[in-house]
Amino acid sequence: MKISVDGGALNQKNNRHFGTSVFSENLVAALKKYDKNNKYFIYTFDNLKPKLFWLKGRVSVEEFTRKKDVFLALNQAIPLFTSGKIISFCHGLSYYFCPQYYSKKDVIRLNEQLKEMIKKSNIIIVSSQKVKNELVLMYQYIKTKVVVLPFGIPFDMKRNKEKKRMKFFLYIGMDHPIKNIDFIKEAFKKFKGSKEFKDHKLILVTKNCPRKKLCRLYKNAAALLTASHYESFNFPVLEALSQGCPVIGLKSAIIPELKPYVNLAGNIESFVEKMKKITKKPDARSISRLYGRFNWENYVKNLVKLYK
Repeated sequence: MKISVDGGALNQKNNRHFGTSVFSENLVAALKKYDKNNKYFIYTFDNLKPKLFWLKGRVSVEEFTRKKDVFLALNQAIPLFTSGKIISFCHGLSYYFCPQYYSKKDVIRLNEQLKEMIKKSNIIIVSSQKVKNELVLMYQYIKTKVVVLPFGIPFDMKRNKEKKRMKFFLYIGMDHPIKNIDFIKEAFKKFKGSKEFKDHKLILVTKNCPRKKLCRLYKNAAALLTASHYESFNFPVLEALSQGCPVIGLKSAIIPELKPYVNLAGNIESFVEKMKKITKKPDARSISRLYGRFNWENYVKNLVKLYK
């Protein structure tokens, strides 16, 4: 079968270590590695020009003139025309459930994009049961076409045995109100109020960072901190855990599938207490379970079944 793929996120060089870029990069690599039976056509800004009206215009023309069997809408958006079955990937509904953290313009745009995705998609893939439940609550009639496929651990986050915990906490993610970074800063300030922790630091990675450096940060951090108001998956949590790095997170920032591996907090007081204790560290068994449950080979195997 001929499968076309929206690889637009592969061009986001300023945000390559976050969200949809990490997902797109790893899924494309996984498709090439694990599916030898189908032929893939990856659309990017580099191989499909011009950039003007790229998805709605240029990609639509390509789909019309060179027909494919399936279109993988990796970034929730869909061209005006596709020649085959549409499989969309929904990366969360934060703009719907927490619109106060977005501009009015973005809320309108993203909700319109969501409606189009619901209307046109033959199948909608989500990364957690939480998002499926939310979508079905909003649109009861789409229950049968929403499929849960948890992300795999990124290929560049290889298992490591060398761990050297250092006196710093880590935040990885966008500098966006939905991520609740002010909460993390306030928690760290309270944590530093104790003299015994005066030497600790807080490292906030909100801009482009080489992936090798990210990996070293995970390996050496005392813990990854996350306090988002909403998360559909939270890639940095999975990355940190894969490197044996403890994670402290507000309940709103952790999906149910990852809760067994994380130090959960309900408020800032318990968050700070967990920073002081950091009692839960992933052992060899839990890391093995992570790699068994969250891997790209299984993802591709289950995705390919949906093409037919």
